[in-house]
Parts: sequence; structure tokens; C-alpha cells
Amino acid sequence: MSKPSAPDHYVRLALLIDRWLPGYVDAYYGPQALLASTKTADKPSLDALEDLARSLHHSLSADSSLNPDRQAYLHQQLRAMRTTIRILAGNPLDIVDEVECLYGVTPKWVDESVFAQAHQTLNEVLPGSSPLGERVLGFRERSRVSAEVAAPIIGRLVDYLRGRTSTLFGLPPQEHCDIAFVRDKPWIAYNWYLGECRSHIEFNQDVPIEMWNLPYTVAHETYPGHHAEYAIKDHRLYSQEGRAEHSIVVSNAPSSLISEGIAKNALEAVATEEEIAALTIQCYEDAGLGKDDAVRVMEFIKAYRCLDKVTDNQVLLLYHDHAPDSEVIAYGMRHALMDEEDGNHLLRFCREPLSRSYTYTYTLGQDLIGRLLAEAGDKAKAFRRLLYEPLTPSQLLELLTSPI
Repeated sequence: MSKPSAPDHYVRLALLIDRWLPGYVDAYYGPQALLASTKTADKPSLDALEDLARSLHHSLSADSSLNPDRQAYLHQQLRAMRTTIRILAGNPLDIVDEVECLYGVTPKWVDESVFAQAHQTLNEVLPGSSPLGERVLGFRERSRVSAEVAAPIIGRLVDYLRGRTSTLFGLPPQEHCDIAFVRDKPWIAYNWYLGECRSHIEFNQDVPIEMWNLPYTVAHETYPGHHAEYAIKDHRLYSQEGRAEHSIVVSNAPSSLISEGIAKNALEAVATEEEIAALTIQCYEDAGLGKDDAVRVMEFIKAYRCLDKVTDNQVLLLYHDHAPDSEVIAYGMRHALMDEEDGNHLLRFCREPLSRSYTYTYTLGQDLIGRLLAEAGDKAKAFRRLLYEPLTPSQLLELLTSPI
């Protein structure tokens, strides 16, 4: 029997961490015997996990069969794993250090002038005498539709996005994703990657489906977002090249930042601004929504998405400055125009071990990938490389012409 390789040990370590932190492994589609052995064995101590991680570090460095890029990928993933083990052992880091060690990027305070400018634009897009927050909520509420109305629109979006993705980047011939509606979940939508180039994507009916955001959400979860990335890397890196480390998707690691960055830029990767506007207006029409809102939807989206980074500051307030909950919620209400219920939901999300720092994968991942695509001479070629190669945040940062 051949000795397990360093990538095999990496997979085993991830599966064992999941015993301590359920959900840490987002998807596993490698040999089922390995999964069964980690589930039936005694739960390892955290000291034992750290010993395994230390041993893996040495074996990675000594494995001459791995090329430098593959070694770099695994070393950065392993650094994040060891950080997770440290946190589980009751030795937390400051939130800035935690994000750096888990995802390879540094969170910074976002200048509030960004939010003020977004408010000014939203005031122009949604004129009126009532408070801006009420006008924004009104616009969002007018865009809400039932799952029954949304389902056929989502189906048409999936078909459109799959065609554009296949043309621009190629897709494995056997890939497939299906859509379902569920209840009682903490997220808007989720991609459950099943292996063999298949995904099951769920939309939460308990969260209002807002048409202004639907094309972005569908692209994020399907094509050329999570499903396309996972299917391509599974097919190319695991099935064809036998890279065991790509038989598993882990949370709280640099690969998560890359995946969320790809997904947050997914729609713009396959459609121009004019095409996105036409697509979104068509969705409004298909849903029977008001034309006045449809024609100004892109101006709304541009401004409103700038408020995503309010969450970055809220996490710093909560974990770096140790501000009271009431202050964190009030900050979101003032700058992100969220209500108190939204604020409480964010606090619950940020207190979950898997998600307290994960919020940065969306904003910083979007920034990193967005900067890379903006600077690329051939945007489609650059995005295709992201889908096909396991690039790390440090590699992408080196490609940028100026610091991010």
C-alpha cells in the first residue's frame, strides 16, 4: 500500500477539523472510505489536530512531487487551518489578525465618506421628502416577489448565464445544477456542491426575493459563480489531474475569499453594464413590477452596493473596538440604512464561529477580484484563469499594479 500523500493528509485534516466545527467542510466528493474513517474514529483532541497540522507542514515542504504553486496553495490553506485550530483551542486573535491568517488579506476601516456619497446618489435616484431609509426600503419592497413568481425567472436567468459562461469560459460536458426553494435558513441562497460537476442550489423563501438583486444572486450561485467554479476545478484539477486537495471545499480559508470574489463579480464577467440593465429590466417586466423602478434600477444598485462595506466597519467595531451591540446596530442603521431587525440578524451571523470573519470574504474578495479584472488587458481571459486555476490571494495581490 502506498504512503498517503501530503494532499491526502490535507483532506483528512480538514475532515477532522469538521468534527470540532461542523460546517467547516462545505463539500467533500473524494473517496467515501476516507470520510467514513474520520466520522467513525474517536474525535481527536485539539492538540492532536495541531500535531497533524505541524506534520503536514513538514511533509508539504519535503514533497518534491508538488510544484511550487501547488505547495504555495496548500501552505496557505494549512495556515488558515492552524488558525482555526488555535481559535477552537480558546486562543483567539484580534479580528484583523484573524482575517489576515485565515484569508490572506487585511481588513481596514472604510472611510464613511463612501457611505455619504452613496446616500447622496440614492437621494437623487429616489427623490422624496421622507427619510432616505424609508425610501430605500420602499424601493426594495416594491421589487419583492413570491417564490412562485421568481421560479420561472430564475430558470430563464440560469439558462442565459449558462450559455454565456459556456461560450466565454467553457464548462464540463456533464455539469448540472438544480434549483429548489426552502424555508428556515439563515441565508438568501446557497450552493450545495455535490461533486461530479453537480450542484443543488437553494433559495430561502423566508427571505424576500428582491428583483433588483436577483440576477446578481443567480449568477453568484450558478454561472459563472460558485457552481461553475466548483464544477470546472473538480473536473480539471481533481478528476483529470488527481489533485486530492480539490476534492474538498473548506470554509475560513484563502480559497473561500477567491470563491466569493469570483461569485461577487460573476454577473459582470459575462455581461456588460448595458446587458445587465436590459436583463434586469426584463426581469422586472416578467414579474409585472413597476416600470418607473425598472428604469432606475441600475443607478440604485450602483449606489446601494457601496453600503455593503458598512458591515466591514461593524465587525471592526464589534471585535476590534469591543463596542456594545447597541452601538454596532445603530452604526448599521445610520450608514447601511438597515433596520433594527437587520442589525440583530447581522449580530447573530457575526457571532457564529464560521461566519464572524467570513463577511470579509464578500467585500474584500469582491475588491481583490474586481481590481484584477479591471487591470486585465483581457477581462475574459483573466476570469477564465480564476475559474481554472487555484490561485491564492497573495498571488493575485502580486499581479496588481498598486496596493489594494
